Amino acid sequence: MKLSRQHLLLGVLIAMGLLQAGDWIITSMIQGPLQERRNRTNNLNKEITKREALLKQTRAATVRIAEWQKRSLPSEVDVARSVYRSWILEIIKAARLRNATVDSGAPSSRSGLYRSMPFTIRVRGSLAEFTDFLIRFTKADFLHQISSMSLSPISVSGQFDISLSIETLLLPGITRKKLNPGDSKLLAADDVREYDIIHRNNLFGIGIDTSDPMKTTLVTAITSVNGIPQAWITEQTRNLVTRVSPGDQFDTVALAGRVIEIHDQDIVIETSGEKLVLPIGKPFAEATPFSDK
Repeated sequence: MKLSRQHLLLGVLIAMGLLQAGDWIITSMIQGPLQERRNRTNNLNKEITKREALLKQTRAATVRIAEWQKRSLPSEVDVARSVYRSWILEIIKAARLRNATVDSGAPSSRSGLYRSMPFTIRVRGSLAEFTDFLIRFTKADFLHQISSMSLSPISVSGQFDISLSIETLLLPGITRKKLNPGDSKLLAADDVREYDIIHRNNLFGIGIDTSDPMKTTLVTAITSVNGIPQAWITEQTRNLVTRVSPGDQFDTVALAGRVIEIHDQDIVIETSGEKLVLPIGKPFAEATPFSDK
């Protein structure tokens, strides 16, 4: 029996409907849930990756914070000021810099998380001596940095007036009374001789007298004027004589300070908070500490 054309069309429509229904069933009931599961899996993997990265950052931050706490100055301001100033004066003396003044400012809060305390340093010395100071400064494993620096040549004497601004950090909870005794790893070379090129290259391009002013400055005479003792301080490199009496200030390339006492064979001066005895006829380099006893 032959199928009519209407029957054939009806069959085709039914078949197409069945195909569409099957496609809907596959899409909505099988592929849809599978795609949704894939999306959830991808989102979970992204969240896991994000949390693992955050955990890694947290662990690294914990290590950094512990390291910063080790390097921080004491939290107590007066203690931090005292121990850091003492350390600065110690390395200034070790580097043979002179005419030192070390001042500190009031600490300031940084986002309420820690405090910063500034120090200002003024010294005098040669490039070689200043390089020695910088090496000692950099080797110290503290939370500190030089924020500004100024070097002013003193004629052709080879000496410089040096000003430094230093920033130190005080983290909370640091109860110790001392500075971190460890060494930093910031120096590019362990052999300090590698840094000699700094002063050998004459960076300022001026004629420099390389003689040590401490060895060419001396007390050449002690006299009395109107009953008041007077000392003559001679700078041989500049052929300059400064006459001073007790209480007078003086400023030579070698040292600056104040005359405390004048005796028959020596004078006592105060410089950088230290009292020294200068014998007549001897260079400043041979000065000895003064004792009140």
